[in-house]
Amino acid sequence: MTPPPMTPHEADGLHRQGLVAAQAGRFDEALDRIGQAIAAYPSVPIWWANYGLVMESLGDVAGAANAYAGALNLDPSLEMAMDGLLTMAEAVRRAGDSARAEAFFRRAIALNPKTLAAVANLGVLLRAQARRTEAVTLYERAGRLDPANWAHPYNLGNALAEMNRLGEADDAYEAALALAPGRAEVRANRATRVLAMQGRAEEALAEIDAVVAQHGNVDSLHASRLYLMQYAPGLTMPAVAQAHADWGARYPDRPAPAVAAPAPKMRIGYVSPDFRAHPVGFFLEPVLANHDRSAFEVVCYANTANPDWKTERLMAHADHWVWTTGLDDDALAQRIQADRIHILVDLAGHTFGNRLPVFARRAAPVQATWAGYVGTTGLPAMDYLISDSRQSPPGSDGWCIEGVVRMPDAYVPWAPPEDAPAVAPLPLATRGHATFGSFNALPKLNAEVAALWTRVLGAVPGSRLLLRTPGLDDAGTAALTLALFERAGLDPARVDLRGGAPHREFLAGYGEVDVALDPFPYSGGLTTLEAVWMGVPVVTLGGDRFCARHSVTHLASAGLSDLVADGPDGYVAKAAALVADPAGLAALRSGLRDRLAASPALDGVRFTRALEAAFGVMWQRFQAGQGRASFALSFD
Repeated sequence: MTPPPMTPHEADGLHRQGLVAAQAGRFDEALDRIGQAIAAYPSVPIWWANYGLVMESLGDVAGAANAYAGALNLDPSLEMAMDGLLTMAEAVRRAGDSARAEAFFRRAIALNPKTLAAVANLGVLLRAQARRTEAVTLYERAGRLDPANWAHPYNLGNALAEMNRLGEADDAYEAALALAPGRAEVRANRATRVLAMQGRAEEALAEIDAVVAQHGNVDSLHASRLYLMQYAPGLTMPAVAQAHADWGARYPDRPAPAVAAPAPKMRIGYVSPDFRAHPVGFFLEPVLANHDRSAFEVVCYANTANPDWKTERLMAHADHWVWTTGLDDDALAQRIQADRIHILVDLAGHTFGNRLPVFARRAAPVQATWAGYVGTTGLPAMDYLISDSRQSPPGSDGWCIEGVVRMPDAYVPWAPPEDAPAVAPLPLATRGHATFGSFNALPKLNAEVAALWTRVLGAVPGSRLLLRTPGLDDAGTAALTLALFERAGLDPARVDLRGGAPHREFLAGYGEVDVALDPFPYSGGLTTLEAVWMGVPVVTLGGDRFCARHSVTHLASAGLSDLVADGPDGYVAKAAALVADPAGLAALRSGLRDRLAASPALDGVRFTRALEAAFGVMWQRFQAGQGRASFALSFD
């Protein structure tokens, strides 16, 4: 005989008994009581929401999310249920389960399309996955739902800037500032992500200076300021070095952690946000692939927000891989000390996503900076700067707080892209006019560079200038770039602008260039190596800054030091002389790839043995209590 149906009063009683049990910590009993009530009367939203709370208390994220969604199906306005569903989305996001977080956010939006937190947070999640087009749509939607909040146009500006839609990004940042005048993070990101990327580095630096003056305790602002100083031609090297030292003085060194001597292996930790298709990733891979595993154990601490195919390759070469985006500075320093790292290597300096505060905590007995920045960090706890004799010539040690380690060849190795197209024939031979080019990032462009390049084109009648880099397909940025050259006296009709492209297509663009022109004071690094690999000689000026001498060291590695000019007049003369001899230039072009392939720059084993030797000297000095000091390595 079927039992009589439960009355609503009885069901509510069971629900209340479940709440009492939950408050007492008897969660299984609570689930049973509330579950019986729901089974009898499944259309009561609050019962579903409370069932979700109990599931959440038991750690059943999926079950809690389903219960909260069940409540919202019945009453989309039930705030308690929506808050619970969003809390579950954030919980799985923090745990690294982006797919489930996305599903929960989308479910919340489907149940109540006006749920601002779900819309905005889904945008943040998708942007972190480099799904920026979708993120832009969500940020715009959040702005319509909450038009008085500066955060939505700010987030929109960040996404648009990452897509190189710089004019639109600037409009979004300006909209955020209209809602929150003077907001520091908006001003800073506009400076670094729009102004600098449009070739307006000095204007960007002036804006950052103004923000730092008002918010001097924010480290990220100082990092942006120090990095932007490298691009400003009007600053002297003493001024740049002093600014770094002033920042570092805020962080006195601490005692080194006690770590047992290597027995049998030395443990090396590499720290970077750029374990991806980035110059750091390309420079590091030959080292990770060639470390002597009988003597060294490698741990990579990855602060990488958008991992990619290069990340997977680097992970395969590391003995241990630690994702650090969820670790604050104290937690990461403690993890590194627990890992018993002997030598910790910074691969970011003051660039975005750096973990210099971890180094300031003296996370390892010996700490060095290499490959990811352009000179001194200014940090007292940073013991060494890994460089070479051309990158850091004699007399430059005084600009660094670190001891300078001069590698026997170049300061970084490089492995050329496996899918690089073949070297194209000299375009001058068929076009009848010379084409100079630069594929460097726009922050390296400034009025002095434009003036010198204008002189080069003036010395070669009929010649053209081809600029190619992400951002130039933005109409506003293109107009600003042409205006810069027009002010320098060059007819804009002689300048061709191209935007970014997939890497192989980008490299193929060198088939249109006869001679590459290097910018200053921040010269090409990876860009110079790629140009030479594609058969294009690079004329460079050099200078007294670390960042001014990247091309100097790469060209020397390939036996091309005669392309280094001793001043602006020599720069113009070298560029003009190269294109004045088409036969000689064609012969040079055809042999550049082989010359670079045979150079020490592409010998990853040789470089890694030297780097390991440098690590050995660093550790020996530490054990002997000798402290940091500059030293040079040689294969002689």
